[in-house]
Amino acid sequence: MARLGLARHVFVCRDEDYVVVLDLKQDRYFALEAAPTAPLAWVLPGWPVAAPDNIPSESAISQAAAPLTRRGWVLAAGAETKLATPAKSALPEGELTGQADAGAEKLALRTVIAFVMASVFAKFALRFWRFERVIRRIAQRNAKHAGVDRPFDLERARKLVRAFERMRAFLFSTREECLHDSLAVLEFLARHQLFPSWVFGVRARPFAAHCWVQHDGFVCNDTVEHVSGYVPIMVV
Repeated sequence: MARLGLARHVFVCRDEDYVVVLDLKQDRYFALEAAPTAPLAWVLPGWPVAAPDNIPSESAISQAAAPLTRRGWVLAAGAETKLATPAKSALPEGELTGQADAGAEKLALRTVIAFVMASVFAKFALRFWRFERVIRRIAQRNAKHAGVDRPFDLERARKLVRAFERMRAFLFSTREECLHDSLAVLEFLARHQLFPSWVFGVRARPFAAHCWVQHDGFVCNDTVEHVSGYVPIMVV
């Protein structure tokens, strides 16, 4: 059977006995039992399930691939596909969050304006744009700045994140709002020339999905304890 590839709008990871699929075009997660998909490892490089010891028959591979090809997740390898290797993110080891001291300095007007603009944009984009477009925008911006010889200023980021936290309490809550909170943080930091990653993680049983902002091992808008309970499926 010919080599296969993962569609570019699809992301996968393995958690326990399941393969979790994120389809950006549908803006949905799906969970598959891992074992029946094992034959795919022979023709789909990076597939997160170990290949069987014996080479499976072509019919066995076709049977394993059929549910994925019907949904457009797996295609004949080519320009429109990628490896099925799961996303990797640095192991969380530190946090930039934390309540600022009561005597924290007064917020600059430009910081307040940046916060309001970032929050309004996040609300607008998540409501009116396709999710795939939101992700593409962040990915393109991060790729543009990836080659810039400007080190990520961790202490400056820490101060900005804590300023964001102070202002966030007046506009919105983070309760079950990880998408809006993370996109707003990304936009806020980008206005200060800081470009961390957007990490999406999942847990198979019971199923749960979450996202957060992170630079290397430092989590910007969550705790290490919380995000460590999720397996990364997409890092933007």
